[in-house]
Amino acid sequence: MNTPKQFWALFKFQSTINPFIYFFPLVFGVPLLIPLMHSSFGKDYHPSLDTLLMIQNLFFVGMIGAMLVSPEKYQFGGLNASTSYYGTEFLLTRAINRPVLYRARVTLWYLLVLILPLITVLHALNDPDLVVEEYATTVQQSCLTQVPGSTLLPSETKKHSTELISIPRGNVLVAEWQFWMFLLTAIATQVLLVLLHPIKYGKFIFWAFFFAMIFLPLIFIFDTIGKGTPSLYEALFFSFTSHQLLCWILTASALVLTQLGCERRFVTFEH
Repeated sequence: MNTPKQFWALFKFQSTINPFIYFFPLVFGVPLLIPLMHSSFGKDYHPSLDTLLMIQNLFFVGMIGAMLVSPEKYQFGGLNASTSYYGTEFLLTRAINRPVLYRARVTLWYLLVLILPLITVLHALNDPDLVVEEYATTVQQSCLTQVPGSTLLPSETKKHSTELISIPRGNVLVAEWQFWMFLLTAIATQVLLVLLHPIKYGKFIFWAFFFAMIFLPLIFIFDTIGKGTPSLYEALFFSFTSHQLLCWILTASALVLTQLGCERRFVTFEH
């Protein structure tokens, strides 16, 4: 069987052995759609740029990655439990092309974690412009100088005393930034899975790291309360919007190099 046929055979097999995995994108993807629906609740502006940008479910990327890319290592219950549940015992007893197997697993993983962020990008095209409320002067200036086209609304168009910032294609920018964050997390997770694989307690380090990510948004919130400075999410968003082409070029390069390097490392692993 040539490489393309083997890839599609392995991809179809991986996509059917664990139907439960398809519930995860629905769980972590719903919060992505909520900010884009604020107009449905009777508001013509979003009340906070920071909360609009906050992503609280990136740890799901790691959960899905461990379940798909290397369940023999990162699932609890031992090799027999993980291989029997995820269908990998059949694969591990066959003389298959290991890089192609890894590629098929990673492809399914990326599709699962990126499909809903991509839908939010397409959804944002229906209502591309964004009006957002911002109190802090420092954050206002950062937004106005780094986000292309952003302006303060004239006083006569404001319905309240706080500052509103108009961002042309702002909803699209936010959705693209969310997609980029999920993609970066997947790339970083792929590297982490490979680096920790040979380590005896790598499984526990991996899960400790990703479950800690659940609390990171709360840390960022408390760290910026009352300071009037951009949060980490806002700072990343401003950098992304002001250097978007460079970000995509570097991310695409990292994706290709990571995939090639991880495929080579995967071949050397003893499962």
